[in-house]
Amino acid sequence: MSKLAIKSLSLSLFSRLYLVIVISVIISISLTKYFMNSFEEQEDFNELVAEMNFIFKEISVNAQRQINSAQQDIPLGFPLDNFLSAKLVNPEMNSEVCPSCQLITSINNTYYYQRHDGGYLVEFKLPNAKSNIIIIEKSNSELNPEDLPKDLAEELAEELAEGIIYGQEIDLIFLSLILVTSLFLGIAIYWPIKNLQNQIKALIDTHQQFGSGDMQAKANEDIQKPLDKLAHSFNDMAQAIADNVKERDTFSQAIPHEVRTPLSRIQLASGLIRRKSTDLDILALVDDVDNYVVDINELISQIVEYSKINSTIVAGSISKSESEVDQFQTIELKAFIESRLQLLAKNQNKEYSLIVGESLELTTNPFYLRLLVDNFIKNAFNYAQGEIKISAKVTRFNGNQQLSITVEDDGAGIPLDDRETIFIAFARLDKSRSRKTGGLGLGLPIAKAAATKMAGKIVVSESYLGGALFSFTKEL
Repeated sequence: MSKLAIKSLSLSLFSRLYLVIVISVIISISLTKYFMNSFEEQEDFNELVAEMNFIFKEISVNAQRQINSAQQDIPLGFPLDNFLSAKLVNPEMNSEVCPSCQLITSINNTYYYQRHDGGYLVEFKLPNAKSNIIIIEKSNSELNPEDLPKDLAEELAEELAEGIIYGQEIDLIFLSLILVTSLFLGIAIYWPIKNLQNQIKALIDTHQQFGSGDMQAKANEDIQKPLDKLAHSFNDMAQAIADNVKERDTFSQAIPHEVRTPLSRIQLASGLIRRKSTDLDILALVDDVDNYVVDINELISQIVEYSKINSTIVAGSISKSESEVDQFQTIELKAFIESRLQLLAKNQNKEYSLIVGESLELTTNPFYLRLLVDNFIKNAFNYAQGEIKISAKVTRFNGNQQLSITVEDDGAGIPLDDRETIFIAFARLDKSRSRKTGGLGLGLPIAKAAATKMAGKIVVSESYLGGALFSFTKEL
C-alpha cells in the first residue's frame, strides 16, 4: 500500500483521541469486573474453607485412626450427605487422592483441590495417624433432587435458577455500565475537545488563507492556552512577512524609476557627444556606453518582471485568483511559439526546428506563457553551438493528460549537480555560462516562476543533441 493510501486511511488526532478514550473505558471496566470476580471467588473460597474446617472437626472426633483397607466412607448425616461425601483414606494405599484434580492451595497441612467438574475436594492430614480424611463437594450434575426433601429440592432449583439469572444480570449490568460510562465521559469531554478542535481548525484555515496570498489574514489570539501563544507567534510572523513583502515591492518598483532617470541623462549626454565629436575613438566609446545602457535597461526590465511574477508566489499563492482566471485565453501553441521565434531568432546564426501539432492548445494566461517560452528560447540561443529544437506534445501520465513543452540545444549542457542552481537569480555556473554569452542571470528564474504560476514544473535533463533539455510539464 502506498504512503498516500496509508495517509488517507489514517485517523485524525481527535478521532484517535475519542477512540483511545472509548478503549480506555472498556479496558477499565473490564479490569474492574475481572478484579470483582476474583474478589468474589476468593470470598467463596474463604467460606468453603470455614465450612470444611467445621465439618472436619465434627467428623474427626469419631473417625477411625487406623484402617486396614485402602479407604472407608464416613457418614455425614442428613442433609450434608446430599451435598458432600467424606472418606477415610490410607495414603500408603492411595498415593494420589484425585489424579484428575488440580491443586489450588494448602493451608495448615490441608490441601484444596479443584475437580474437573467444578466441585472441590479437600484433604485433611491427620497428625500421628496413618489415615487422612477427604471431603468431596458434589457437583450440580451429581446432585439428585429426588433424594432431597421437597422443600430443599425446590430451594436448590431456585438457587440454581437465580445463579444463572444473577450471572446474566451481572453481565447486563457491566455492559450497561460500559455504555453509560462511555456516554457520560463522551458528553463530559466532547465540548472542551470540540472547542479545541474548532480553534485548531481556525488556526489551520488562517494559515491556509495567508499561504494563499491573503496578507491580511490574522489568527484569533483570544483562545485557550497554549494555542493563544501559537496564534500570537503566527500573527507576529505573518506581520513580519507582510511588511517584508511590502517593503520589497516598494523597493522593486522604485529602483527601475530611480535607475532609468540617470540612464536617460546618460543617453542624452552620449547623443550630444556623438553630434559634436568626429573622433572615431570617442564615437566608439559612446557606442559602448549606449550598449551598456541597453544592457542595464534590459536587466531592469527582467528585474521588474521577476519581481512582479514572483511576488505572489513568495507570499505562497499558487492558486489562481479571479482576476488571473479572467485573463486566461485558449492559445494555439504552434502559432504562439512561431511568433516568439520570429522575434527572438533575429540576428541569430543558428538553426532551429519546431515540432508542434496544429491542433495543440493550452488555456492559460498568455503573459506567463510568453515569459516561459521566451526565456527557454533565449537560453537555448545563448548556449547552443548551432542547433536548437523546440517541441510540444500531449501524453497520458497516471491516467491524466499531460502537456510538455521542451527546448533543447547542442551546447555544453548542464552538470547534474548544477541543475537546481541555475534557477537561483543571478547564479553563475562557470565561465562558459557567464554574462558575456548574453545571459543576465534572471531568465531561468523567471521561467520557473511562470511555470509555477501556470501550475506546472520544469525539469532539466540531457538532450540527445548533446546539450541541455528544458521541459515544462503541466496536467491538462
